[in-house]
Amino acid sequence: MKHWDVAIIGGGVIGLSLALRLKEQSLTIIIVEKREPAGEATHAAGGMIAHCDPHTPAALLPLVRASAKVYPDFVHEVETESGEKIDFRNTGTIAVLAEPGVPLCEGARPIPALELTNLEPNLCLGEDSWFLPESCVDPRDLGRALEKAARHRGVDFVTGAAVREVLTAGDRTTGVRTAHATYHAGLVVNCAGAWAAQIAPLPIPTSPVKGQMLCVVPQPVGAPRIPSFGIRGSELLHHVIRTPHIYIIPRSDGRILLGATVEEAGFDKQTNPETIKAMFETAVQIAPVLKNTRMHDAWAGLRPGTPDNLPILGETSISRYFAATGHYRDGIMLAPATAEVMTQLITGRKPAFDLAPFSPLRF
Repeated sequence: MKHWDVAIIGGGVIGLSLALRLKEQSLTIIIVEKREPAGEATHAAGGMIAHCDPHTPAALLPLVRASAKVYPDFVHEVETESGEKIDFRNTGTIAVLAEPGVPLCEGARPIPALELTNLEPNLCLGEDSWFLPESCVDPRDLGRALEKAARHRGVDFVTGAAVREVLTAGDRTTGVRTAHATYHAGLVVNCAGAWAAQIAPLPIPTSPVKGQMLCVVPQPVGAPRIPSFGIRGSELLHHVIRTPHIYIIPRSDGRILLGATVEEAGFDKQTNPETIKAMFETAVQIAPVLKNTRMHDAWAGLRPGTPDNLPILGETSISRYFAATGHYRDGIMLAPATAEVMTQLITGRKPAFDLAPFSPLRF
């Protein structure tokens, strides 16, 4: 009977990043994923490393700042391990704040109108625009590379198998059970995102928060059905644009993402044509050049929300059963720091940050 040191429930960016760090401790790891790795919230995310957001909860700031600081090295490590190229852009964000406030990072500054025109001549923004020294990553690139890196390091995977139950003997965990098999492990980490609450015997209080997104591509003259991918010089926009109503994320291959709604809609992942249309029209008001783009794709993802809008990180009331979930809109950004502190906690070391505000026991 095979036995692993750690079973990770969920193969999104959090579970995959944690598996990489745990492997550095010479532990045997299995990831049990209900679909395919990085196929849910990771696949649907925008990928902004928005560490300057003035609305970040104070308790979360140390983790946010730490994650943003190490992100370039994190991406480089995953690229090196996997052999995959990840679209990581460090050009910054142009933001209009939802209400008066000061962005929470060094290097943030208001942008004079003339400078804004020079930075992004295709924008129509009013006063009070800020430049934020933020970055962004393509989560689909990152997820694909993380999976490949984890496999390269010897992480085992079971896909297409939803975990139904965490197994226990006495007061401690002994593994996980799907509909078809049991996987024995001395420690279990629930990284199941919006689905974390569905796993017996101790539901982790996450709930799905739907976000619809749209991807548009340039409309080449004379070839309306062929997107101009792969040419950096053809970018219509150079920075991430963030306003209270929409964000716009340019990718290096010419794609431009528009997002995203925040909806309490259960596990529904259907897109609504009227919502997508309204999103596009809002983006065109901010960047009229987008009027000449065409829709490439539209989708919806499910973010893992929590009752107090903070992640759930730590050991549960069941010995050796941990949670690393509930990151809401910040899962991509917080992946490196989450993996680091959870590895410290799991291996008996003192975490680099105070995890008390994120304890599963607070519920």
